[in-house]
Amino acid sequence: MRKAFTLVELLIVIATIPIFMVLMSRLFGSLLTETPRIWKNVQQNSTMIHMLTQMQNDIDNATDLPVLEDGFITDSNHLLIQQKDILVAYEISEEQIVRRVLSSNDEQDNEPRIWKIPDAKITWNVLRKDNQAYALEVHNHIEYEIHGRFEEKMANTHLYFIGAL
Repeated sequence: MRKAFTLVELLIVIATIPIFMVLMSRLFGSLLTETPRIWKNVQQNSTMIHMLTQMQNDIDNATDLPVLEDGFITDSNHLLIQQKDILVAYEISEEQIVRRVLSSNDEQDNEPRIWKIPDAKITWNVLRKDNQAYALEVHNHIEYEIHGRFEEKMANTHLYFIGAL
């Protein structure tokens, strides 16, 4: 006797293939649309980590976080970091963060450093005691719109103490 599939088995397979294909097409559709967005978020988070590492190095060498210095002011979009010989300024603009050395004799230091992070939201708060800054608290996350609402991903809070080294 020869082994073969029955007609019922063939009909069941033929009926389940379209259902399986619909489910798989949704999965592949999600992969094709979500993968670039996730990759972009990871890249922005990586760039933000590089910026925060530079900020940590600046704060580790800081002597003060002045409120007002040489006509520059510390506010929600600007941060001043006074180091032994130089004044460093961070500025948050719409899609980037810029680090400038405002007072230095070294030509290389005078070139601004720019981190492009269009979907990043960064806020900072200078912690003071008796009008003397002792730390900087930085909140950051990647914000993106999905299905008409905004979501925050990769949210972090960093606390840097002045002269921590």
